Amino acid sequence: MSCIEIGIKERLKYKDITWMMPSVDVEAVLEKLGSSVSHRSSKIIRAFCPDHHLFVGRNSSHPNWVISPITGETFCFTEGRGSNLVWIICRLMDCGPKEAAKFLTGAESDLDDGILELAALKYRQIRLLQKEKEQKQYVRGLDVIRQGIENRYMSEMAYEFFMSPPGKMPTNIQKETVDWYGVFERTWGYYSNRVVIPFFMKEELVGFCAIDILGRENWLAQHPMKTEDDYKKVLYPSNFLSGNCLFGFDACEKGAELLVITEGARDVMKLAQEGFGNAVAILGSFMSDAQFELITELAPKKIALMFDGDSAGIDTTGRVAMKLSQLFQNDCLKLCTIPQGFDPKHLNKEAFDSVILAA
Repeated sequence: MSCIEIGIKERLKYKDITWMMPSVDVEAVLEKLGSSVSHRSSKIIRAFCPDHHLFVGRNSSHPNWVISPITGETFCFTEGRGSNLVWIICRLMDCGPKEAAKFLTGAESDLDDGILELAALKYRQIRLLQKEKEQKQYVRGLDVIRQGIENRYMSEMAYEFFMSPPGKMPTNIQKETVDWYGVFERTWGYYSNRVVIPFFMKEELVGFCAIDILGRENWLAQHPMKTEDDYKKVLYPSNFLSGNCLFGFDACEKGAELLVITEGARDVMKLAQEGFGNAVAILGSFMSDAQFELITELAPKKIALMFDGDSAGIDTTGRVAMKLSQLFQNDCLKLCTIPQGFDPKHLNKEAFDSVILAA
């Protein structure tokens, strides 16, 4: 075995060699070491222990040694001993970990450190891609919702509710518009008896909301262990950040003459149906910095703020206008006044024209 002295810092550097493994052809290395592979998968390779003889005085007679091609960690079940590929090379070649790393990555021992730097860079790039993928998949339930969009179903009851929620004014959103936005009815699971509106950003499904179609009393009757405080008319995934999303963003034209900003997804649908396709919803009453950046990306010449016709809508208009004034002159901002008790989704084309013209 190697008797080369290794410093603490160097030992720590090569304790975890995950950064190096994307540049290592594990099977080719094992072949050089005279160890034959008996089983392989994406997560584990089983073979004959390459340094078995250094510990027990004879070669391995069974393929009881495994290595992870992802982390480089190894374990010999015969000896009950774990290690990693760098330390195995150090023992077999009587060398330090840097020389072992160069051997594993295909470099000769007398080459410079460039090969190791490239290996570390390659690992960082792979981890960055993995993190981006993890972030995209972070919102729970997206896979199930994606399947729901592909197999879209909408009963007459759900569609009628979507157009005319109980006790509310009718929206008169047409079935074709609902279908175009991928809206569907969920009939089972946590979001059962709800109409689901998917949220797309830059062609990626990033979230959704699920609107109850039972009503509070019927929902409580179906969930006897729940209380009124448990009832939510609209559900969002618990880890969905609505501030990172502008509903309707993908359908908008960059550099357009006018962009309409409103509160809810149904407002955008109704605007699009009436000929105002350049519209987005901030999905609430606050505009985040991320949404502000997305609006600057759309770069409209003018903006019409069209929120609900109540005191909350007036407050929202003031807050959003103040934020947008950082980028747009006052004459570029139209502060629309919706009739008291109405939302944008209740208006028709003539009303939209009148409201925008009067702003």
